Amino acid sequence: MCDIATAQIFSEQSIAMGIDHVYKARDLTGGGAAFFDYDNDGDEDLYLVRGQSKDFLYENNGDGTFSRINNDIGLFATVQFNTMAVTTGDIDNDGDRDVFISTWEMFNGPTIPLGRNLLFLNDGDGTFTEFGLQAGLTETSFSEAAMFLDYNKDGFLDIFVMNHIENVAFTQDSSGVLNGYAHDCFPNYLYRNNGDLTFTEVSQELNVTGINGCTIAGVSSDFDMDGDLDIYLANDFGYWLEANVLYENTDGEGTFVDISAASGADVQAFGMGIAAGDYDQDLDFDYYTTSIGRNILIDNNNGTFDDVSVFAGVENPTVPGEGNTTGWGTAFLDVDNDGLLDLYVSNGRMSAIAAWATAMQDPDKLFLNNGDKTFTDVSEAAGVADTDYNRGMVYSDFDHDGDLDIFIVTLDELDFHSKFYVNETENDNHFIQFKLEGVESNRDAYGSKVWLFAGGKTFVREIYGGGDTYASQNTSIVHFGLGNIEQVDSVRIDWPNGHVDHIGPLAIDSLHMIEEFQIGPNAVNEPENTFSVKIAPNPFHSNLKVSFQNILTQDADVKLTTADGRVVLEQRVEKGTSRFELDLNEKLNAGLYFLQIRMEDRLIVRKIVKL
Repeated sequence: MCDIATAQIFSEQSIAMGIDHVYKARDLTGGGAAFFDYDNDGDEDLYLVRGQSKDFLYENNGDGTFSRINNDIGLFATVQFNTMAVTTGDIDNDGDRDVFISTWEMFNGPTIPLGRNLLFLNDGDGTFTEFGLQAGLTETSFSEAAMFLDYNKDGFLDIFVMNHIENVAFTQDSSGVLNGYAHDCFPNYLYRNNGDLTFTEVSQELNVTGINGCTIAGVSSDFDMDGDLDIYLANDFGYWLEANVLYENTDGEGTFVDISAASGADVQAFGMGIAAGDYDQDLDFDYYTTSIGRNILIDNNNGTFDDVSVFAGVENPTVPGEGNTTGWGTAFLDVDNDGLLDLYVSNGRMSAIAAWATAMQDPDKLFLNNGDKTFTDVSEAAGVADTDYNRGMVYSDFDHDGDLDIFIVTLDELDFHSKFYVNETENDNHFIQFKLEGVESNRDAYGSKVWLFAGGKTFVREIYGGGDTYASQNTSIVHFGLGNIEQVDSVRIDWPNGHVDHIGPLAIDSLHMIEEFQIGPNAVNEPENTFSVKIAPNPFHSNLKVSFQNILTQDADVKLTTADGRVVLEQRVEKGTSRFELDLNEKLNAGLYFLQIRMEDRLIVRKIVKL
């Protein structure tokens, strides 16, 4: 269990750091932020949307402070729109990040029509050019958020836009008291990148419009670990309209199928934000949805899901004596570098019908991971239990000191201001970080999986192009806390286009730059599907059969380990082998195990379950 006395300590330093920001909202909605290196100087800068005012871009000075860019660098167009959310990505693979802004309305004299979304091309000289219309992004709607993804593996980033209410409507009981919601929702958009700075809207063609759900957040994540990107969406008013939706990418080219009900991912909530990560270290990705009332953590069990919110201690349904909580931005992140993903939730009041009355004083939450699939609330001790009207949250190691810092977007109610929580951890835990650059894959490497092998354990992370959390984008630099592990044996990168790189050993307490197809003394390239491994049956009762697509060209050492790294079986497999069998009859207790197949130049790890 977590010791509250040793909880992570943050200090709020926004004003001292040069960031004076609030989000000017209408109807208490919107408010995003993005950490990204807009000028390629090695420091992550901070883009902040401002709703009914011009957006701000803050440049990281590299000394723990930021400077707001006041000159017109091409972002002035945002003053004409009610900006809601931001995400960034290199749409033309030219080496700098472009910026996508989701909007609700356009200010046009006395009228306020629906606005189109904005796409700012990074000119590479510190300026931007807005060219959404030229790019084909002509649709207008109430857009809450967006994310970049390469759904068809062509090396170009596509854009998924999440849209909210079109027409407002309510349900009533026999006495005329409002008791539910019956809104009409805008369809979501999926813009396919044509590779020539234009996009084609293909949501209907690919069956991902989600017309019955008012979507607020989403994440492009490989939930079934089959090598292509699926889409998980958090829908508002899910108790009455459409619950959360999981679209499975069935062929790696964008043939999407709705498997929400079959998988158990169709949780009902006022879906506001999504966090994605392997919180229980079983080598698949789990998902957390923030909401009005209870938040929902679903645990991934080889592609199906169980609601474990209460057991994990992260439901947070009410503020005692106040009313329902209202969760927004959220993320899994290792705040104390102990190797376990913790969970942050930004909270802040939202208006609702009386049956779902929300709390006025609704503190943010930091849940520390106990390592046993449960969490402990350390918000007060950590210094982050703020009760302002908070919305988007993002994290980054902006000061390169090896721990993750957090920025919170706050609405301009009652003289509130946004928060920058600087991480002031004092422990001896180690870390390692990776910045990836695609070559054949998209330049930002969105959709990559990073597998880390260290201390007899295996860790996995995924790189997202925004959309997760709420209206925002976290750093895309991959961060692993290592605890007391002092050596990283190797790293495997599964790139979006299917290529695999193996690199290692690597130095700890440092940032490593990795380019796809990296060649060097510690790098091994693995062409796509060269070492496809099939394990059957899985789950299994006794014997386990392992087969390779190609014959082994070198000897392999096979280990079976428990989830905590204890070795329970070792076996040598000679080169020339294409299949082998493990006799596990009555030797193992039921539970989760990892099969490791180590050769001279690569390590293959697969998750298996004993019944």
